[in-house]
Amino acid sequence: MLEVPLELRCNVCGHDRFTLPAADAMDQDVRCGECRAFKCHADDLEQHMLAAASSLTPQPGKTSRRLNAV
Repeated sequence: MLEVPLELRCNVCGHDRFTLPAADAMDQDVRCGECRAFKCHADDLEQHMLAAASSLTPQPGKTSRRLNAV
């Protein structure tokens, strides 16, 4: 297992470090490095990271609520 920071957050504790399984490991779960909560399967990690990145990227034609609250 390798513990690395990712552009994801744990849904349980909010931690940003996760344990990644070795390629030959029987358990292919990605888990929070702090509370060990399940995040996703290793095969699905790229999809989860892309979804997290797209939720942070502003959509064209939409502005932040903070900008509108001036």
